Amino acid sequence: MEAQTTAANSLRNNTDTTNSRNRKSFPVEYRNQIIGVYKSGVYASVPACAEAYGISSKTLYRWLGIYDKSNTPLAVSGQQSEIANLKKELARAKLENEILKKAAIYFANQAR
Repeated sequence: MEAQTTAANSLRNNTDTTNSRNRKSFPVEYRNQIIGVYKSGVYASVPACAEAYGISSKTLYRWLGIYDKSNTPLAVSGQQSEIANLKKELARAKLENEILKKAAIYFANQAR
């Protein structure tokens, strides 16, 4: 019985070690860039921003927590903020375009 318990503990320890080895590491500059883009308001939610950059939302939440604790402002260049604003404007224009398409279809069907 004691041998089974030792084997189970050993297996758990190996699993825990394996999980920590699979974690990706990202450069600080990359993290700061993603946090800066999220804070600029391009994305409505953390999961949307994380998906756009190919990271897990848990990771982005953790980075945001670290950022909030440090209270150090991230330097987002004027060019990055302009890109963020243009992305937001493009998303709004696409949404408006979809609404207009649906309205045109609706009114075309009503005219018949």
